[in-house]
Amino acid sequence: MENTKKLLQSDKEDLPLGVFLSIIHRTHFVYLKEKIKSLDLTAGQFPFLMQISHKEGGSQDDLSHHFHIDKGTVARAIKKLEDHDLIHRQVDPENRRRYLLFLSENGKRLLPEICNIDEQWEENILSGLSSQEKEFLKGTLRKLAIKSIEITRGK
Repeated sequence: MENTKKLLQSDKEDLPLGVFLSIIHRTHFVYLKEKIKSLDLTAGQFPFLMQISHKEGGSQDDLSHHFHIDKGTVARAIKKLEDHDLIHRQVDPENRRRYLLFLSENGKRLLPEICNIDEQWEENILSGLSSQEKEFLKGTLRKLAIKSIEITRGK
């Protein structure tokens, strides 16, 4: 990490945007891994739990599309969350081969602590920015995320 920090602090202006995004993403996972290990949750399971909390009653396919990842990866993460009693599945009454995902009571109890950990990370990395800079950054990142999705989906 120290070499990465030195690279970023250098005057190199030709670093691709992906380098910055990758570093932020990886260090976020490192932070989460450290903070949530006592909760018997992995950084890889964290986004699934958060998405289920935002949209209870969605399916594994919904998660696969939302995160742009394969169904097998989603199935493994969901299985682990279910094994740890953080979520439960219910058969979809409209399609008996499909399962709808919901937070369990355990998951609901843990959610505020998990959200606090993620909010703390965001506060920490944004701490040197003014409110206008934070607003501009989030707006710009939103536009880049949308454009990235459009490009990968061929639109």
